Amino acid sequence: MESLDAEEFGGYNADFLYELSDEHECPVCKMALREPILTLCGHRLCLSCSEEMRKRNKGVLLCPLDNTNLNSEKTFPDRAIERAILQLKVRCNNFSKNCQWTGELKAINNHLTSCQYQEVKCSYTQCSTSLLRKELSDHMETQCIYRLVICQHCNKKIQLCEKQIHVENCECQPLYCVNQCGMKMLRKEMSYHITDICANTIIPCQYLNIGCNFKGMRKEQHTHANSSTQNHLSMAISKVIALENKIMLIEKEMETKMTVLKNEMMENIKLVNKKTMLEKNKVAPTNNVAVAGPVSNAVVAGLARREEEKCIHGKIKRRCANCQLFIF
Repeated sequence: MESLDAEEFGGYNADFLYELSDEHECPVCKMALREPILTLCGHRLCLSCSEEMRKRNKGVLLCPLDNTNLNSEKTFPDRAIERAILQLKVRCNNFSKNCQWTGELKAINNHLTSCQYQEVKCSYTQCSTSLLRKELSDHMETQCIYRLVICQHCNKKIQLCEKQIHVENCECQPLYCVNQCGMKMLRKEMSYHITDICANTIIPCQYLNIGCNFKGMRKEQHTHANSSTQNHLSMAISKVIALENKIMLIEKEMETKMTVLKNEMMENIKLVNKKTMLEKNKVAPTNNVAVAGPVSNAVVAGLARREEEKCIHGKIKRRCANCQLFIF
């Protein structure tokens, strides 16, 4: 019969203090019987070994010692032998690694859950390191690159392997001004410092909107303003004159438009008067219903004056708050 793989099934692969007796050893896997079954021919084997043999022999189970044909009705659990085996004395599986524990076979699994010489994996899921349990604490606290450390700047917990990247971007890391003004601040304050405070930031002249194209460090702006007062004044006057000319041009355009509008209104009024007279001649008034008469020239003149008084924003001049440059 071909050899069976003891890793997939079989008995207890333990380090017994004393040599196993034949009645405690499985003839198939050559290890201590696990869940032993007793056959009608008087032999014992592991339950998993019997199932594997039956599977490999297409449902037929033959005794490995005398080749007796067996079936499930001819095998029985041997509880007495099972209890006896579980009470056998064994060494820890890690005896070769210097673990001195000994005890009953039934207690070994419980021991292995705390054995300091048992090989375990690092508790950090990203770490693939395997080591003895007694070394785990030191590894996780001082060696593992996935252990948590506290950023000295922001006090956040980060993995050691990400510390360098975090520090390079930490908002609370103190930095010197990138413009080399000598000031030190937190990274999150750098943008505001450069924009609104830094003496070495290049900014335009405060009179840019009137034509001054000077650009220089913030600390140079006061000197520039003092030395360029006359130039700034000339620029301001030129700006005012240009605005006045623009306003005059707009006023002239408005006057032209108002004249056209006045003429159009006069023509419209004439048409209304003419139409009214025609209607009056066609239909006689009844029940004392008043019929509108022609619009007088005085009314027309009043409407025209109100249109002339309107500013470029369409408001009556004396009420418009937007025409501050007009002289009324």
